[in-house]
Amino acid sequence: MKTDEQAPPPAEKVRPAKRRMPPMLPRYLVQAGFALFYVWLALRFARWVALLKAGQLPEFARPAAVDGFLPISGLMGLRHWFETGSLFPVHPAAALILFAALLTALLFKRGFCSWVCPVFPLSEGLWRLGQKLCGRTFAPPFWLDLPLRALKYLLLGFFAYQILWSMPLPGLRAFLAAPYHKLADVRMLEFFQQPSATALSVITLLALACFFVQMAWCRYLCPYGALLGVVSLLSLGKIRRDERLCIRCGLCSARCPAWLPVMHKKTLRSAECYACYRCVHGCPVPGAVELKLAGRLRLPSLVFGALVVAVFIGVCLWGRLTGNWQGQVSPMEVLFLLRRGG
Repeated sequence: MKTDEQAPPPAEKVRPAKRRMPPMLPRYLVQAGFALFYVWLALRFARWVALLKAGQLPEFARPAAVDGFLPISGLMGLRHWFETGSLFPVHPAAALILFAALLTALLFKRGFCSWVCPVFPLSEGLWRLGQKLCGRTFAPPFWLDLPLRALKYLLLGFFAYQILWSMPLPGLRAFLAAPYHKLADVRMLEFFQQPSATALSVITLLALACFFVQMAWCRYLCPYGALLGVVSLLSLGKIRRDERLCIRCGLCSARCPAWLPVMHKKTLRSAECYACYRCVHGCPVPGAVELKLAGRLRLPSLVFGALVVAVFIGVCLWGRLTGNWQGQVSPMEVLFLLRRGG
């Protein structure tokens, strides 16, 4: 007798696992984007200067963003702006770029350092290479590390005292209008195009230090980072650890390039925090370590990077729209000063 066999249940479709974005990819993409911009900026500015030195007037405008590599000019210009209400017409973009960096520090800790600064990825790449080749990096003992960390704040204090306190406003204006300052960008370019033996020796020593010690330049010597770190103490954005979710594995602290005790802090307020997201993405428990704005709004790294870039683009656009981006030193005047040896 023929019986009906029960039909087997339809096989369930196996859904392929969703590929997640590599956690550090947003920061690497932002860093790469800025790196490409810096290369374009350097080549274009070098071309602009080369044409002037050849006695030709460039057909394109000087790329004003190169002023961002003149931090002392930026600090002077920022003081002039705050005291007089107007940007000084020589290298005004330096003050605007410094203002944008300070604004990011007020909102996003030292996000400028880890997402925008060209030195950070070089330093990070060197110590990671050193770790791969040597099997480890090296940390000075605490008694040596502490005074070394103070060096960048001493350098910051020196420049801040000289520029913000010691120099009277007429003297500040005289310096900003001097031929030396008008050619500061050209001299900076010449420094990198034709470095002296002393400069090459110092750069090599700094590179070796970064190879063996995590973020040696940023940790010990960078006054720009020290300034942003001091301002970042007031930042709305901070790394926060949820004690209810934390399993106290220590991976967040182990991944921190600033050697901060993330696992032992509920809120990380340190001026040394780079907002690099290494602790956030190193945590195995979702939500246990996050960067939050005003203590509530969680900022994924993709959103964080977009906001940092938006701040810089916004400040630069404001400068362009108000006519405060390009300086008022004409190519003819630069050519005259170069020929005079100013």
